[in-house]
This record gives sequence, structure tokens and C-alpha cells, in this order.
Amino acid sequence: MSFQAMAWAVDVKLPTREKFVLLMLANRTNHDTGRCDPSHKRIAEDCGMSVSSVKRAIETLEQKGYLVTENRAANGVKLPNSYRLLMNQGVGSQGTYPVQPEPTMGQPEPTVGSQGTEGVGSHRPINQESFNQEFNLEDNLKNLPAAASAAGAVVIPFEAPRVDIPADMPGPKDQTCKTFKAWANYAMAYRKRYSAWPVWNAKVGGQISQLIDRLGAEVAHSVAAYYVTINDARLINDCHSLNNLLAKCEAYHTQWQTGRQMNSATARQLEQTQANINAAQEAAQRIRDKGGKRNAFL
Repeated sequence: MSFQAMAWAVDVKLPTREKFVLLMLANRTNHDTGRCDPSHKRIAEDCGMSVSSVKRAIETLEQKGYLVTENRAANGVKLPNSYRLLMNQGVGSQGTYPVQPEPTMGQPEPTVGSQGTEGVGSHRPINQESFNQEFNLEDNLKNLPAAASAAGAVVIPFEAPRVDIPADMPGPKDQTCKTFKAWANYAMAYRKRYSAWPVWNAKVGGQISQLIDRLGAEVAHSVAAYYVTINDARLINDCHSLNNLLAKCEAYHTQWQTGRQMNSATARQLEQTQANINAAQEAAQRIRDKGGKRNAFL
């Protein structure tokens, strides 16, 4: 991370999306070389945004004169763009970083705990498994929160018509049953991920009923399906058991509603990012203080 770049980015006045992307680019800027070439996917992971949102933010930042994007390729293979932060606005302006040489083809990107040029807090989360719709109910999904569809979870809408349920699916088959929708969504998402049905018994039935009581019948089924898509080592180790879902169902409801998964790696990254921002703010204040003292003698 470049504290100089972070101090500059902290003081830049921008809308939230562009501001956060600029901060993450500064966080990915090497302090010594000024190299900044994270992929769009990496920036999106840092910001908790979609890749398309990151691309639009970068285009806006370039149009406003905060950075220059340089397309890169080697041996006909497209590489992640390189970015030059134009630090000629705001506190701590020291011009731009120099253009860095092209990296060697095949050089691996730094991963968790690496000391490469990606900067403090680098991480590569597990790729989220793609979940396709199990039922032909696309038209009914239009009124669901965007986060549920974006997560790719199998969702049977609350007002859904009767649908064909696989004969081998355990649990209730009567769609008028209180636990049917929540269980069916959880079970179908579970089968997609683990290629096996979850166990149904009296305890499971009680847990599903509690889930509905706590979240409401209108959303419990969506949260249950979304929960199985979360990539967290602890949840995967327990095969996304209903015990874990019920223990923190309100938190998973928030994740489903916002469309952003939160696991231990994400929490650590957010904590580190906030620490970096705090340090950058302190650096910016020191720069301002030094500038004020210097002007006092002029």
C-alpha cells in the first residue's frame, strides 16, 4: 500500500462508488514503485461491488482526471490494466507515479499473506459456485429483491404456483404446509451444491419452523436458499447445516438483502482496509499540519 496515494485518495471528494474504488486502487498501489495493476475482479472483491460497477467507476475516475488506464498485453494475451493515479489534486499532491515495466508472463498473483505488490490485506476468496434455477419460475422472480437473484440461489417465490417437486426429495411435499417453501428452497440449493439431499427429520422440521417464525414466511425461503451459496470455511466444513443457519439467521438475512456475503476472510479484509484508511487519514492530517506551519513562516 502507498500511504502517499491513500492520503491523497482520502481527501478526494467523490461519490461513494468512485471514492471507494479510488481508495482500493490506492490500497493496491506499491509504495516504492507505484505499480498498480489489480484485475477488475480483484477490485470488485475489495469493494464488495460487481465487476460492471467497478468498470463504470474507473471510467468516471478517468474522465474526471484522477487516473489513467493503460491496457496491457504480452504475447497476445490480455493482462489486467495498469493504473497511474494522477495525484495532482488535493492534499499530498506529488504528481504521478512513473509507468512501470510489464510483468513477466506467468508471474503468479500474490495470495493470502503474500508480500508481493498487491499490498496489505490481499486475499483471494473461494469462487462462488453458480446455482441455476431449479424451477421454471423466472417470471415470478421479477418481484424478488435483486440480491436474491444476484446470489443465484434457488428461490420459490412466496406467491408461486404449484410446481413439480422431485419425488426423491425428503421432507414435506404439500405446498400448503408451513415449512414447505423454506425447506424446498434449502433442500434444492443443498442438492445443487453437494449433489445430495439434506436429512429431514423431526428436529429439522422444528428448525425450519423456527426459521420461518424469526424471519417471516415471505423471506425465510429466500434466505434459506441463499445461505447454501455462502462460501465460508466453517459453513462448508459443516456442509451448511441448519444449526448454523438458525444460529445467525438474522445476519444471513442482512447478507441476502444486501447481496454481499460476509465470511471471516471478508471481515478481516474490511478490518484491514479500515485500518489503512485510518492511517491514510492521519497521514493526510500530518501533511496538512506541516503545510500550515510552513505557510506561517512565509
